[in-house]
Amino acid sequence: MKHLQDHWFGLLLLAGIGWMHFKDIPDKLGETAYLGWLYILLVAGCAAAGAWLLSSHWKNGYALGLMISGGAILAYTLTRTVGLPNARGDVGNWAEPAGIISLALEAAFVVLSTVQLRRSTVVVQTPALR
Repeated sequence: MKHLQDHWFGLLLLAGIGWMHFKDIPDKLGETAYLGWLYILLVAGCAAAGAWLLSSHWKNGYALGLMISGGAILAYTLTRTVGLPNARGDVGNWAEPAGIISLALEAAFVVLSTVQLRRSTVVVQTPALR
């Protein structure tokens, strides 16, 4: 349970990111099937990253979650600016509440994972014993 105590906030963010996309899977599969499948992969990736956060391989969880969150932010930006193939209906739709919540969760996870991964690479130097 030590890993839960150390990484509960990351786990909570991943759960939120996964949930925000999970609830839209049926609509996305109906509108643009490949986006629906990308949502399914995102949810599965969030679950895998969360499982890693609960293990001794927590760095892998942060790395995977960072890639997922960064990719989701990029995809959201593309759908709102130039659109994606067969998915141009959201161009200019920056004020959608679910999108804003997802962006906030993803950005928070990017920051958290960057801090956690950088912190884990810092080597503490101890003075040599004489």
